[in-house]
Amino acid sequence: MVGRNGRGSWISRRDVLLGSAAVGLCGALGGRRRSRAAPSASPLRLVLIPLLNGVAHEYFYPTAASSLVAEPLVPYLDRITFLRGLDIDGSWDHMAVRSMFTGARIDSYTAVDPSVRSLDQTVAAHLQSTGPTAQRSVHLGALPASSIEFYKLYGRSTFFFDPSPVDYDANPVTAFDRLFGVPADPVPPTRLSFERESAAILSAELETLRGRAAGSAQLAKLDQHEEALQALAHDGPAAPSAPACDAGPIASVEALRPVLEGNEPAAYQQQLYEPILDAQVDLLARALVCGLTRVGTLQANSADGNAVVPVLGGRPHHDTSHGSPVELAEVQRWYASKVARLLALLDVDDPLDPGRTVLDNSCVLWMAECNPGHDATDIVALYAGGLGGRLRTGVTVSAEGATNKNLHRAICQAFGVGASECAHFGTTALTEVLA
Repeated sequence: MVGRNGRGSWISRRDVLLGSAAVGLCGALGGRRRSRAAPSASPLRLVLIPLLNGVAHEYFYPTAASSLVAEPLVPYLDRITFLRGLDIDGSWDHMAVRSMFTGARIDSYTAVDPSVRSLDQTVAAHLQSTGPTAQRSVHLGALPASSIEFYKLYGRSTFFFDPSPVDYDANPVTAFDRLFGVPADPVPPTRLSFERESAAILSAELETLRGRAAGSAQLAKLDQHEEALQALAHDGPAAPSAPACDAGPIASVEALRPVLEGNEPAAYQQQLYEPILDAQVDLLARALVCGLTRVGTLQANSADGNAVVPVLGGRPHHDTSHGSPVELAEVQRWYASKVARLLALLDVDDPLDPGRTVLDNSCVLWMAECNPGHDATDIVALYAGGLGGRLRTGVTVSAEGATNKNLHRAICQAFGVGASECAHFGTTALTEVLA
């Protein structure tokens, strides 16, 4: 049993999920798993992925019956935390897409957009003030609307806000060229670096004055000024430097270039759904691994969209959510395989933190906006990665009575975001997820 404090035996749950063979599979494919250690001081990453339309619990959580959705994630179960009983505060049905990451109240489809930052932008603003990156955040989509015209009309009622709606790239070729095709904009100087440069200039001027000083009293005064400047120049740590990003081609992106280069509407072709989603996953992983950004979002399909998922001969996503629970589980299992693709690409040595993987230093949150009954209670959710030892992993947390806002408050706390910066998530954190 897993109680309110979320503590339980994850190994036994893994055995139940796919039998004793799952242990061997995790051992073979999860070789990069690291032991629990003190929290990392390296730059951390956040990824948000909406799990649209939800899925029946018996197909999502590790149980003795069937866990179709979780099966592709087996190699990472020791670094995944499942959240049970979580509610979306502020909305219901697909209207909740604007509430799920903001905590804002959305009473109808025609309600005004939230006036607060979503979780990704709250964390991005904090990280940019403490260790700026070339890209504050990266937002990618695969068929985020039925057509580019429909996106322009309704797509602004989306998931991510700063506090105005955050745009995203639906064309991976355009996204690649923007992110890697030309040198990234230089990281803006921090206030600290500005003060150091100013101190160096003033120090040189003091040296000139020293040569003109008359008497020991003036020299002593100049020495005091020099000591004060040196203290300013060495006040605080230098901002971390990121390795250069590989600008070489990505195979999944280049395969789409003949069709998508310079052709934004073409990115909304149904037959390209899977290759576009794979390319966007590959792009996001590279941006996170090399330190181009530390915050990313990935939107596949839209909440009421009918992108055809290539399972069971092809299933339109939204229509399937109103039909067979098993067929919907097969659809969500396909999406889980894409989450697993991302986790595999992040499960590499962290160039900013030798000895850990990028996945170890990340929080990849996959959360539904509603359940298959289309209300916003008891939705399915999980996160992968321990955020440098700050989040508990390898467990199932019972979160009955908690909401998305409580979860977001806890994630903000793990990132070191100040209380005032995340006040719109309330004052109570879901502390059961904190290590």
